[in-house]
Amino acid sequence: MASFPTAILVADDGSPESDRALEAAAALALATGSSLSLVHSKSVQPSVVGTTVSTPHMERLRSEGQSLVDRRFREAAAKGLALEQAWVRMGRRIEATVIAAAEELGAGLLVVGARGRSPSRRYALGDLSASLARDAPCSVLIIHAQPSRSQPGTTGAHEHGDQG
Repeated sequence: MASFPTAILVADDGSPESDRALEAAAALALATGSSLSLVHSKSVQPSVVGTTVSTPHMERLRSEGQSLVDRRFREAAAKGLALEQAWVRMGRRIEATVIAAAEELGAGLLVVGARGRSPSRRYALGDLSASLARDAPCSVLIIHAQPSRSQPGTTGAHEHGDQG
C-alpha cells in the first residue's frame, strides 16, 4: 500500500480559492503527518509587447508577495501549524514557477484552488489549475469553489428540469 505524500505544497495567489486550498492542505498535513509548504508566484510578463518590467515594479510585486507569505505564516501558526517553507517566486509564467517549486521541494502533492470561471473566461484568461494538473511532477488536488446548491446533498443530476 502506498503511503501519503510526505511533502504538500500549496500554490497560493491570495484569493478566497487559495484560502480554501490552504485549509484543505493544512487538514491533510495534520491528518497524515506531512510537511506543508507554500509558493506564491508573481508574473513578471510585461503588459506591453517589446517592453521590460521595471525594477520598481519588480520590487513592488516582490513586496506584495512577501506580505502575503508573511500573513500565511502567521495564520498557520495561529492554527498550530508550521509552514516548512514559503516562497515568493517571480517568473514570466506562473505555472512554470509553481512547477519548479514543487520539483525543488520534492512535493508529493500540489494543492491549488480553482476559480470556477465560466468556460469563455477560462479560454480567454487560461486555467492555472488545469495547467498544473497536466504538467506538475506530482499529484494535484484542485479545490473548487463551494457549489451553490439549493438542497444539501444533491448531486445536480436533476437540475434544469431533468426529472429522469
